Amino acid sequence: MKKLLTLLFGIALATTVFAQNTGSIAGLVTDSATGVPIRGVMITAGASNMCGGRAITDSTGAYTIQNLAAGNYIAVAHARMYRPMRYPDTVVVVTGQTTTNINFALVPYTPPPPPNPGSISGVVTDSATGLVIAGANVTARDRRNVRRAITGTDGSYTITNLRASAYRVMANKQGYQPKMYPDPVVVASGQAVTGIDFALVEGQVPPPPPPAGGSISGVVTDSATSLPIRGAMVMAHGSNSMNGGMAMTDSTGAYTILHLMAGNYSVHAEARNYLPRNYLDPVAVLANQNTSDINFALTPRLH
Repeated sequence: MKKLLTLLFGIALATTVFAQNTGSIAGLVTDSATGVPIRGVMITAGASNMCGGRAITDSTGAYTIQNLAAGNYIAVAHARMYRPMRYPDTVVVVTGQTTTNINFALVPYTPPPPPNPGSISGVVTDSATGLVIAGANVTARDRRNVRRAITGTDGSYTITNLRASAYRVMANKQGYQPKMYPDPVVVASGQAVTGIDFALVEGQVPPPPPPAGGSISGVVTDSATSLPIRGAMVMAHGSNSMNGGMAMTDSTGAYTILHLMAGNYSVHAEARNYLPRNYLDPVAVLANQNTSDINFALTPRLH
């Protein structure tokens, strides 16, 4: 017992001495456009001797990187849907002190359109009268993206910035039954696909029940902090190239991919500023059952 108490005292003393021989960096992260604090931003502090640390901002946008050896550091902020930002000056850490006001105003990031994008266009009309329908919503969806357009006064629409892929296209308008284009619309790189027209039937119908199928669910977290990652994309691909699905994680990091046919799937997760990860084993899906606990811990991508 005496040896154990001596060991514990030594550890506590070493911890205290270590904390007294280090400093910290603190600050606030906000949106450059709105001034609103940003939660969940990763701040990293690196030094030439490979020492450093990191922290995550709280709900007020505040952070503190602790236990840094005295020296000069480069501080960088990373957040989903924002451009990474390096603090313009070298941050000096002094033993026993907190270097404050290392603040960041991050610039929102809008992903650029795909290289050489294509488009889908057509006209939406009333099936009974043949008159054009203005203000109808037309969506084009593939495995990764959804693009939308609204018909003009002449009933025409154009969905732009489409990457090369096969899309399911649907038109709907209040007071009309929604209609799916019967075949997938294949868009090649830079191709403008025309003539994808719709004749909508007047009258509302109750939505059909969801197709029978199984599902895959789980949670996506940060491997370093174990915090949930919101907005991560999780994709399931079956042996048939047209069989699969995807889902985005919510604020708790949870996701559920619905309407999957029975079979084995390869599952993949990715998020901005993280390294993508494949689930190691094939995931079996049974009809009308949920395969749960398909979890991912993504590693931050340090720049």
